[in-house]
Amino acid sequence: MLGFDFQKPEVTTVIRWLLRVVLVLFLAWLVRQRSEQEAEEEEEENESELSDARARSNGLRSRGNSRPVSRLQPRRDPYATAPRQRKGVASGTDAADFDSIIEKVSKPKEMWQPRKSGEPLELRRSQGDADPGVTERPAVTVNKPGHDAQGPTLRGHERPVTFITFNHENNLLFSCGKDKLVCVWSFPDGELLGSYRGHNGAVWSCSATFDSRWLVTCGADRLVIVWEAHTSRELARVELPGVVRCVEWAGAAPGVNASDVSERFVTAHNRFGAHPPALTVWRFDGKSIQELRVISKLPSAALQVRWGRANYFIASAHDSGELIFWRADTGAEVKRLKAHDAGISKFDFNDDRELVATVSHDMSVCIWDIGKGTEWRMLYKAQTDRPLNAVALGPLSQKQALGAPAERPGCICVVAAGGQDVRDVARSSSATEQFGTLLFRLGAAEKLPSDLKADGVTNKGHFGPVHTLAFAGDGSAIASGSEDGFVRVHIFDKEEWQPEKRHRAVV
Repeated sequence: MLGFDFQKPEVTTVIRWLLRVVLVLFLAWLVRQRSEQEAEEEEEENESELSDARARSNGLRSRGNSRPVSRLQPRRDPYATAPRQRKGVASGTDAADFDSIIEKVSKPKEMWQPRKSGEPLELRRSQGDADPGVTERPAVTVNKPGHDAQGPTLRGHERPVTFITFNHENNLLFSCGKDKLVCVWSFPDGELLGSYRGHNGAVWSCSATFDSRWLVTCGADRLVIVWEAHTSRELARVELPGVVRCVEWAGAAPGVNASDVSERFVTAHNRFGAHPPALTVWRFDGKSIQELRVISKLPSAALQVRWGRANYFIASAHDSGELIFWRADTGAEVKRLKAHDAGISKFDFNDDRELVATVSHDMSVCIWDIGKGTEWRMLYKAQTDRPLNAVALGPLSQKQALGAPAERPGCICVVAAGGQDVRDVARSSSATEQFGTLLFRLGAAEKLPSDLKADGVTNKGHFGPVHTLAFAGDGSAIASGSEDGFVRVHIFDKEEWQPEKRHRAVV
């Protein structure tokens, strides 16, 4: 009558809209149920812990005693700046200190006995005492002897391995992964001793103190966590503005005595929103983490950060191909080394930090002299056939590197690895051939710079790009971590290692 023509909606349209409404309501109900379930689980867990504590305080044995240590520990706030402080019971009261009781009962097992001054670590092994939830696969696969693969293959991560490092005594190997885990292995047998759980994203780096007392880790969840290394007990944590890509203790360098009171460590984090990328120096006194210095005037986010000579300098690598050195006390820039035309993937110092090895996606590996009072220059270089992601420098001194050909060590001095990007692997039939670790000896040319002498490939079993390498402090072994989630160890034969050749004199 008014000229409007109303069309009756089709049945299918009505049904479609009804289904959408039902779906939205169902999703809202699921979210609500999930939050309520988490609250109930947390409440039940707290009640269970208190009841267990009361039973133990009365001399009773609770069924919860058989549960893993990780389940007895209360849930942690992933963004807390420090561990929860436990309050003691006021004197003169009869109230039970349930927090202290739970802490005693929940004390993690010790993976090794902390060493006294000058003594090696004493590993503690117990048959059938497995770390819960790490992996159901065999942790170690022993390879057949031979130049291609010697030593165990370590299987503890379900996702790519991002970082590996030896401790100072060379009897522990730490590995980080994108599965949020840090694993610790005995070396050289490759037994999985335990793991560190607390990150909520990929763990990018870790570092152990000189005496293996503390371990510091960092990850994609923007957290830096300090652990009591031999018990995997969290001591402190701090949250940074961006993803934390690298961390290292100042006392981790061989020849530097660790302080019994406090330790410094350095971190590198990425840009996040309005927060610029930065390097940060921290101090840990055994209880809390204190910020000492922030270096934010970076040309770009640091790809890696390490302590330099005598822990007086900090070195950072950047995608411009530059290695930049900063004063640790003031944050002032000291010097820049243009190492590569492309970004520096990784770099590694020798023991006294007078030499540095660098690699890049330009497929080259270089060794540089950065000693005190010297004109920084390249000493050795090798061009490879693959993009390089990792490098490790063996126990090589500046004097040996600068010496005459007859004085140079005849053993493996530097290793490098990488391979095609994981996205390109499926498009290449020969991709797996690029995932071995390249071995190099020093060149024999009289004049420097000289070419590095290629000496074969090891750890060929990886089927993904290699992201990290580590050299044992005595030069007896190397380890590689890959996209495939495995850590492969090569223990050198005496002919390959030849420690006596490291200090051979001119005949």
